[in-house]
Amino acid sequence: MRMISYRTFQDDVVTSRHQDYRLPPEFDWQAPGKRWQRQLVRLLAKVTSIVYCHWTVTFKNAWRLKIAGQRGYVLYGNHTQPTGDVLMPYYLGDRQRFNVLASPANLGIPILGSVICLGGALPTPQGLQQMRTFNAIVTDKLRAGEWVVIYPEEHVWPYYTGIRPFNLSAFHFPVAAQVPAYCLTVTYHKRWWRRRPKRVAYVDGPFEPDRNLSPKQQQHQLADQIQTCMTKRAASSNAIYIDYEEG
Repeated sequence: MRMISYRTFQDDVVTSRHQDYRLPPEFDWQAPGKRWQRQLVRLLAKVTSIVYCHWTVTFKNAWRLKIAGQRGYVLYGNHTQPTGDVLMPYYLGDRQRFNVLASPANLGIPILGSVICLGGALPTPQGLQQMRTFNAIVTDKLRAGEWVVIYPEEHVWPYYTGIRPFNLSAFHFPVAAQVPAYCLTVTYHKRWWRRRPKRVAYVDGPFEPDRNLSPKQQQHQLADQIQTCMTKRAASSNAIYIDYEEG
């Protein structure tokens, strides 16, 4: 069994040589490229997700996302699959309205980095001025009926079976845009014929913030509700493929 040591839950256990890539000050989060380019990349991603998910993931309650209809929403997930966390949301939702918050390091990857924004990736900002612009654009997308995927644990920990602490700022968007939130929890289960565990993904929601509370209180409320739900789902995991040890 592979073992990974960590000091804090904010450790980046999966890194690349592009880890220190920084967004240019003038980076534009508006729809990049030409319309046909965006449609082509999103179509290819959707087809790839169908092939990938059909053979590797079992989904439970995926129908819950249909409750949102054409309304925008935020989908929160536990970050435990470097490839699957890119493809599973594409499989579940409308590809043309899809967006996902991503690390700027992804833009530094040769070839792939130049197309991920065409597919809906929104690199997280670096600096206060970029943060204001970014927040406004994501909120506008949600209000316009698009949907956004956020991994509030921030760093991918492959096959981790718990739920790590959330970044509270990730819950700003459903409150600001007044849209519902959902969660996607990937769990891991033993298979007698293979060492690599079976993946079962649960969709839960919608979670609606209480509008009688202040915006900051609404963020806390949503974070608590979603973390409680995801922790309960994650507890069903019964297979450890990678052992994480604090040290």
